[in-house]
Amino acid sequence: MNVIPSGPRETVAEGPVSIVSKSLLEHGGQTQWIAIKTSTIHRKFAKEPHDIKKEARLIASACHPNVVSILGHNIDSSLQTMSFWMPYVPGSLIGLLSSIDFSPRPLVSIFADPSTPSPREQRFVLLAKSLIFQILTGVTFLHETARIAHRDIKPSNILLTLSGRVQLIDFGISWKEEEDLDANKNDLWPEATEKMYFEVSTGTRPYRAPELLFGSRKYDAFAIDCWSLGATLAEFFTSVRLFNLLDDEDFGFEEDEQSDSGDENPVRPAEPFIIPKRLRVGDPSNRWARDSLFDSTRGEIGLAWSIFKTRGSANEANWPSFSSLPDANKLSFVDVQPIDLPSTLPNLPSSALQYDVDTKTHTPPETMSPTPIDLVHRFLVYEPSQRLRPSKALTHPWLTSEPLLIPDDYPAPSSQGDASVTLSWGGKSLGEWLSDVHPQWRDLKG
Repeated sequence: MNVIPSGPRETVAEGPVSIVSKSLLEHGGQTQWIAIKTSTIHRKFAKEPHDIKKEARLIASACHPNVVSILGHNIDSSLQTMSFWMPYVPGSLIGLLSSIDFSPRPLVSIFADPSTPSPREQRFVLLAKSLIFQILTGVTFLHETARIAHRDIKPSNILLTLSGRVQLIDFGISWKEEEDLDANKNDLWPEATEKMYFEVSTGTRPYRAPELLFGSRKYDAFAIDCWSLGATLAEFFTSVRLFNLLDDEDFGFEEDEQSDSGDENPVRPAEPFIIPKRLRVGDPSNRWARDSLFDSTRGEIGLAWSIFKTRGSANEANWPSFSSLPDANKLSFVDVQPIDLPSTLPNLPSSALQYDVDTKTHTPPETMSPTPIDLVHRFLVYEPSQRLRPSKALTHPWLTSEPLLIPDDYPAPSSQGDASVTLSWGGKSLGEWLSDVHPQWRDLKG
């Protein structure tokens, strides 16, 4: 039964294409907190290719523990808007990543034996593996079963329930393979396979696959997700930076002293915590946030340059299909060599540095190394067809080397692929461990 919420609404997020509100849904004597997403269905006012009609339809067709579910929907003909509502999920991956306690290293370091993982590092690895496993499980379902490419994977589109269950959200620019024409006839922006949108993930540029930056309209949408996964998973291990809420400028790379004109200066390894000299820890107007792996603060050209500075300039050897992209030859960049990914990931656990992984190559060896560096690297390969697929990533030895902690309400068998799972570690559930690293977790109820 499609019960329409009638209670007061509190706006929790407002963007250029939609508004998300929090409300109570009452039905059958029971109440439930819900999130209501509302957007226009008038093409004149809709922002192409965002499509709430398609979003609701695709979510309804994708039933999985790690994909948000739809409880109901409604169309307001007078306002030309559509709303659908979902269970309200209070936590987010981006919120967790912004916690300085979600790091294998303390803010203030004291002498410790680097050969023995500290309890803090063990906790970080436990949580990182659990969440990454769930993210990969959800995307694997979308790709392999539902045949849906999300096309906007990023930390803010990954929510976390109080039990620690991952929920993938925001399917407004998603794409479904070989969809029946009758199914999408009411979409605001029907999309043909030979003329796909490259204007996807435009509001979240650090996670955009490089082929989208060069005008490709016929691409592997699933490979787009793979690159975005790599950029997203990398943020588990990037720097945590202090910034001021009153600053107008982008904080992410404001003090980056790397040269933009060449590689005359060696790249300095990033620090786990970055505190600009003008800021003070403890100031109530300051906040922490994760750096993205790539810098998108200077637009699409700047993002392409940031990717090249990290992964190396595109050429025939590392990206054979690059020259076939429509805009491949419209701009020329300074030729730069790739850098070692660990130098950009200062929050890698010490155990991850025990293995020698060549992260400069775009043709990783067939044998995978049991380290998160190897996992992230395999997603960030230029040639789309060579990127690691989520289903294969679930067999990665870093994830399968020990039991994975899953939410206590996760409807999963005792094993998941090559990985074994458990509901508790050290006498605590996943939700309880998340409370330890994210104190606000306890305040998210209600």
